[in-house]
Amino acid sequence: MKKKSIRIRKQPQTQCTQCPIRQLALFQGVPADRLEWTQKFRDQQFVVPSKAILYREGSITDYVYTLFDGWMAMYQTSKEGKRQILRFALPGDFLGFQIDQQGMISHSVSALSESIVCGFPRNRLPEMFRDTPSLALRLASMGSRDMNLCQQHQAFRSRKDAYESIAFLLLELFHRTKIHMKHHYDPKTNSVTFPLTQEDIGDAVGLTNVHVNRIIRQFHTLGLISCHHRRLHIIDEAKLAEMGEFDKSMIASNPLIYS
Repeated sequence: MKKKSIRIRKQPQTQCTQCPIRQLALFQGVPADRLEWTQKFRDQQFVVPSKAILYREGSITDYVYTLFDGWMAMYQTSKEGKRQILRFALPGDFLGFQIDQQGMISHSVSALSESIVCGFPRNRLPEMFRDTPSLALRLASMGSRDMNLCQQHQAFRSRKDAYESIAFLLLELFHRTKIHMKHHYDPKTNSVTFPLTQEDIGDAVGLTNVHVNRIIRQFHTLGLISCHHRRLHIIDEAKLAEMGEFDKSMIASNPLIYS
C-alpha cells in the first residue's frame, strides 16, 4: 500500500483571527487586534495523514508547528529500533523547536490520527520573539508543563508498577483531551476519542503489547474504564486517580512569573 504524503491544506485555510485553539497555543496572549501580525508568520496549514511522519529525529527542519487538530506521538528510537514515546501531542502543542547545537531535531513525530498542523518558518522565530517577548514566556510555560509530565512518566517507569503507570497515562490523556478537544468529549458517557493502540501505550510506559492488554482487561473487570471503538470511557475516576497518583493540576500551563 502506497504511503500517504503530507500535503498543503486546501484553501480557505483557517485564519489566525478565527483560530478555535488559540487559547491553548503559543499565541494565547496575543491581543485580538494583533492577530493579523500573527498571521504573517504562519506559512501554511498542512494535512498529516494517520501514521505519516511529520519530521524525524536527527533531521534539520525548516518549520516549527502548532498542532491544530488531531493526535501525534513524539518519540525517540533506540539503536535496536525500539520506539520510546516521550509524550502525546494534542491541539495547541508547539512542535519541532527542540534542536541540538547542530540544529538537528531531538525526536521524531508521527500522526496517530489524520492531523492538521500550522507551519511557521524556523528562520522567522527570532523576529517573532523580538516583536512579542511575552511569547518566549508562554513557550517556556508550555515547555515546563510538558517536562513535568515527562518527568512524572519517567519516575513511574523507575518506581511504580505497570498498573499505576497506565492509570496515570489514561487519566492524563483523558483530561488533556477534554481541554484540548472539547468536541471529542461526551459528558453523557464521560468518554473521549482515543486513537491509541496497545502498542502506543506500551511504547509510552515501557511494556509489551501482551502486558498492556492484560492490564486494560483488568481495568475493565474492575469497573474502572471501558475502551472500545476508539473511545475511552472513564467509569471510576476516583479509584483510577488513586491508583495512578494522578492530579489534574499536573496538566495545567501555569505562568512562570506571577504578578
